[in-house]
Amino acid sequence: MAVVFSIDLQWIFGYFPDDLPFVIMVNIMMTIIFFVFAVLFVGFIILLRLYKIFRNRKKEEQRLLLEDILNNFLFDEEFDSENELRKFRNEHLNTPLEIKITIKEILLFHSNIKGESATQLRDLFLQWNLDEFCKKQLAARAWYSKSRALFSLSEMLIPVELEKIRPLLNHRQDEVRQQAQLYFIKLAENDPLEFLDHLDKPLTLWEEIFIEDALKNEYHGEIPDFSKLLQASQNSVVEFGIRMIAKFNQFENISELLPLLAHNAEEVRCEAVRSLSALEHQEVIDTLISIFGKETNLVKKTILDAIKHLGSYNDLIMLKDKIQDHEWDLKIKYYGIAQYFLPEQRQEIYNQYEKEKALLL
Repeated sequence: MAVVFSIDLQWIFGYFPDDLPFVIMVNIMMTIIFFVFAVLFVGFIILLRLYKIFRNRKKEEQRLLLEDILNNFLFDEEFDSENELRKFRNEHLNTPLEIKITIKEILLFHSNIKGESATQLRDLFLQWNLDEFCKKQLAARAWYSKSRALFSLSEMLIPVELEKIRPLLNHRQDEVRQQAQLYFIKLAENDPLEFLDHLDKPLTLWEEIFIEDALKNEYHGEIPDFSKLLQASQNSVVEFGIRMIAKFNQFENISELLPLLAHNAEEVRCEAVRSLSALEHQEVIDTLISIFGKETNLVKKTILDAIKHLGSYNDLIMLKDKIQDHEWDLKIKYYGIAQYFLPEQRQEIYNQYEKEKALLL
C-alpha cells in the first residue's frame, strides 16, 4: 500500500493577511527563502576566506620558525640542538598542517645542500618522526597526498616495506605512478628497474623519459643490464629495454636484439631495427634485406632508414624490386635515400621516379 506524504503549508500562509492573493504569498515566501540562502552563501564565503587567511598566516609563521631553527641547526655550532629541537617538536609539530609545512621546508633545504648537512637533515627528518607521517600518507585516499609522500620518502632515502609501494606502481594517477617508479630507482642498490616486473599497464612515453632521466641523475649504482627487460610480458617494457641498450651503448647485448627482428609485435621489431642501426651493427644489413619483403609498411620504412645509416647504394638497390607498385610512400622514401647516396645523380633519380609514376597512374 502506497503512503503519500504531504506538506501542510497553512501554518506558513497563516502569517499573511487573509485577503492577500495566493500567488503573491508564494512569491514573498520564495523571496525570503532565496534571501536566506544568499545570506548563508555569503557567510560561507566569508568564513572560507577567513579560514584561508588564518591558514596562510599559520603557514608563514611556521615557515619562518623553520628557517630560523634549521639555519641554526646546520650552521650554528653553539646552537643547543637537543633542547631546541625537542621544544620545536613538542610545540610546533602537533597538526597535519604544521607537519606538512615542516616536511616541505626540510625538503627545500635538502635540495640545496650536500654532504654532511644533507645527512643531518635526514637524521632530523627521522628524529621528528616525519617519515612515519609520510608512510601513513601512502594509504591516504587523496592521490596528491600519496604522491607527496612518495616524493618525500625517496628524496630523504627512507626505506619502506615494498609491499606498500608496489601497488602504487599501477595507480590510476600518472603522478603517483611516476613517484613510485622514482622511489624504486633512487633506493635501489643494484637492480633499479626491478619494479618493471610489477607493472599491469604499458609504459607511456613520458614514463620512459622519466625513468631514463632518473637512471642518469638519481641512481648512483652501476647501470643495469637492459637485456633483462627483453623477456618482459609487456611489449612497452621490451621496447624500452631495446632503446636503453642503444642509448647506453651496450654492444654486448647485440646478440640479444637480433631474435627480436622476428618478434610478433610490429613496434618491437621496429625498435630492434633502430637500435641495431644506432649500435652500428652493419652485419645486420643482410638480414634486413632478406626480411624486407615480408614485413609491414612501418617496419619497411624503418629498414630503409637503417640501410641509409648503415648500408650502401648497392644494398638499397636490392630492396627496389621488393617494394610493391601500390606502396608509394615507400617508393618516395626509397628514391629520397637514393638521392642521398648519389647526390650527383639527383636529377636522373628524380626522372626515374617520375617515369615509374607515369606508368602506374
